[in-house]
Amino acid sequence: MMFDQKDEDPPTYAILRQRMIDMATQRGAAKTLCPSEVAKTFGSYWRDLMPRVHQVADQLCAEGKLTFEKGGISHGQNRPSGHYRLRIVPDDENDD
Repeated sequence: MMFDQKDEDPPTYAILRQRMIDMATQRGAAKTLCPSEVAKTFGSYWRDLMPRVHQVADQLCAEGKLTFEKGGISHGQNRPSGHYRLRIVPDDENDD
């Protein structure tokens, strides 16, 4: 379902978090996800959501659920400068 700011309130942190996890899980550990892809699922004002999307990404990476990726290199929990992508951490690696 696409989000339209005129019809609904902006998505909560919890909704953004779940959307990011769901999208990364669907991609699988072999592929990455751009944070803007998450924001764009909520409609045309996705740019306004980007600060919150970055906060969600920071938290999920800190929890070890996602990793930051840039240029094919994993940065783990450390967000690299500039553009980055996200990769899901498989459940068996989350159990550490």
